[in-house]
Amino acid sequence: MTLWYRLLIRLLTPLAFCYFWLRGRKAPAYRQRWSERLALQVIPVQARQGLLIHCVSVGETVAAKQLIEQLLTSYPRLPITLSSMTPTAADLAQSLFGERVHHLYLPIDTPGAMRRFFDKLNPRAVVILETEVWPCLLREAKRRAAPVMLLNARLSEQSLKTYQRYAWLLGPIWQQLTWVAAQDEASYRRFLKLGVAAASSQIRGNLKFDSQVSTELINRAAQLRQELGRPVLVAASTHKGEDEQLLNAFAHLLEQLPQVLLILVPRHPERFQAVGQLAERRGFAVAYRSRGEQPTKQQQIWLGDTMGELMQWYAVADVAFVGGSLIQRGGHNPLEPVATHTPVVSGRHIFNFNEIYQRLDNARAVRWVENDEQLTTVWLELLQEPEQGLAMQQRATDEFARDQGATQAMLSDVQKIVTPTPDGATTMRHVDEITDASGAVAWYRNDYFASFEMAYFDPDYWQQQQLVRGSATGRSTAWFIEHGEQGMLLRHYYRGGLVGKVNKDRFQREALGDSRAMAEFSLLLRLRELELPVPNPLAARYQQAPLWGYRADILVEVIPNAKDVFKLLGEQQLDADQWHKIGAVIRQLHDAGVYHSDLNCHNLMLDADAKAWIVDFDKCGFREAGEWQQANLARLLRSLRKEQQKAKEAKHDFHWSEARDWPLLLAGYGQRA
Repeated sequence: MTLWYRLLIRLLTPLAFCYFWLRGRKAPAYRQRWSERLALQVIPVQARQGLLIHCVSVGETVAAKQLIEQLLTSYPRLPITLSSMTPTAADLAQSLFGERVHHLYLPIDTPGAMRRFFDKLNPRAVVILETEVWPCLLREAKRRAAPVMLLNARLSEQSLKTYQRYAWLLGPIWQQLTWVAAQDEASYRRFLKLGVAAASSQIRGNLKFDSQVSTELINRAAQLRQELGRPVLVAASTHKGEDEQLLNAFAHLLEQLPQVLLILVPRHPERFQAVGQLAERRGFAVAYRSRGEQPTKQQQIWLGDTMGELMQWYAVADVAFVGGSLIQRGGHNPLEPVATHTPVVSGRHIFNFNEIYQRLDNARAVRWVENDEQLTTVWLELLQEPEQGLAMQQRATDEFARDQGATQAMLSDVQKIVTPTPDGATTMRHVDEITDASGAVAWYRNDYFASFEMAYFDPDYWQQQQLVRGSATGRSTAWFIEHGEQGMLLRHYYRGGLVGKVNKDRFQREALGDSRAMAEFSLLLRLRELELPVPNPLAARYQQAPLWGYRADILVEVIPNAKDVFKLLGEQQLDADQWHKIGAVIRQLHDAGVYHSDLNCHNLMLDADAKAWIVDFDKCGFREAGEWQQANLARLLRSLRKEQQKAKEAKHDFHWSEARDWPLLLAGYGQRA
């Protein structure tokens, strides 16, 4: 992403809101939920650390329906958030998935809006359908080590030229994608020209090849056809400048077949009313689906002015015209009528779906028209000679029969990048949030606490309950509290170093999810999910301090019968097996890509069964492999040397020998000394 892009997107933001306002004259939903366009809304904590799936509009949402269903099944414990850009896609997401997903608008791609968006949502991975790639989104995802997958990706020759022309503005966005699953070979090769690595991309087919028409829909369509009792045409996804031609063609058709019904489905909901009025001005009797009307024998047009019923209209019709093709809009995907076994008629302007239409043309499974006169002729032929339509249906079905399986292939792609959550794992879906009158915010595990109070972060509260069972001292005091089977450890966050001498426990204010306690709480949940030996997080608090900064606290489950390596070395020498286990657990952490900011002998523990644990994940996180792994080991070595020197000066025991013990740890890590 370039500086020019950042400046331009900020300048265009006011124009975007002007556009929403103008669109809102016909589609009022565009004037709603504006806070989401800048990521200023409150996002529930239960939506954090899940999968973000972006489907820009209705078409992408419909195409991804089966994949999203598969992801909901494969990741039952993860929150799944579905984003879009249009109100119609938002309505469709609600009707298809209900409360199983959290829906929101993807914000305008300004640096600030995307930073807030990722602060609040913190997705572990981003799935984008087709080609909706935004530079600021990619930058934030990369900064937070969240992989971005572009699935069902298609790229026309015209789009390729546009991206190449503006590469100076967008920057190297394509190289930032983790994975690209292209629809076809032509798109695949175009993505390579844009800089997508061949090792990070593959041809996976088109999700719409997997479109499954349910038995329920087929039965409903058959019942409706019987009730209508007349020939039916559908003109779907039509645009301004095209509706007029369709109505001309249909008027001429009625002169020869007066009983025909046309189901007219405009592409954009804000045009529903205008298209209905246009048809009425032309002298047609119109029934409106949105009013619950079913056409009588005297009505020639049924306006499909509802959302989510296009597949039903295709299934009802004898012949389907796919819109956006009589004018230079590039056409729309013909695979939906193919799935309902409906003959396809199209104009010649189909550059958005050229490869699919080329295959239909080669199979003689599409009829082409260039104007309303030709459309009248083709409609008449297919209605009077239904065997032609049946032959087209069969050829289309045969042509794409071998292309199914894209859904399963892309699901496997996601699963390779995002490991499915183990059964019984706790994620942010199991976390609730409370806020008190002072503005303090707490996250707590609802699978651990039946109810929760802010007082749980106050040691005095537990002392009054006589449930404090001890404390541990270091930079500060941590309290051991009797609660549950293993007990809890309450830790307040303090500043270290010279700063800590003048500022004991205040931190500069930052986004809630990035604050010290919340970030550690979230990270520990992820590490537990990966079955790493780390403390079990229970609750965290963010509390604004007067005038400046915030304070933080965390509650974690006690690791039973465990001592840190520093204390153990003050008591005894560790044997080879113990050092091997310590080295192995550090390697396990590093292999998972987890950076520990303060790996020292105080933060490594061994329990009574000699199992090694790592604790204190303040300011830690995921990183790509790099020099930091060796830096972690070097930091640990320095801490052992430091404690050995301090013990020597104080004439205390510290049973550690670098020559003897450090090679044992490295052997457990899998590295030679």
